[in-house]
Amino acid sequence: MGASDERDSGTVGGAPEAAVVDEVDEVTRPKEGFLFCAACSHVIGHVEDRIEVNGSFLHTCTNPYGYVHHFGCHREAHGCDISGGHHAADSWFHGYSWRLASCGNCSTHLGWLFEKSGEHFYGLILDRIQVG
Repeated sequence: MGASDERDSGTVGGAPEAAVVDEVDEVTRPKEGFLFCAACSHVIGHVEDRIEVNGSFLHTCTNPYGYVHHFGCHREAHGCDISGGHHAADSWFHGYSWRLASCGNCSTHLGWLFEKSGEHFYGLILDRIQVG
């Protein structure tokens, strides 16, 4: 596993959930639109971080074990913990490696962090997050 940074922790600078909300920028963001873990309601991010990758926000992909995942792409997901090494094999996005993204509170698998040469985005599984 590579060197960790603030994306590797569900806490920001070692602070709890309140810091995650601050990192998601509660002051300048609308109060509605926060993303929460569907299992425990931990703040994950904000809908304003939705982005298009390969021309779409939404993606449906099947992993090598036959599991179909419906996910949306996000610029950031500060409430996620990132784990595992970088995997280029079986990546759904050419040139990107992936790592697992889990809820920083309850450890539910929420999706993946995709990275390549200084760029990154999150693929968050739609039925594992909720919008508030």
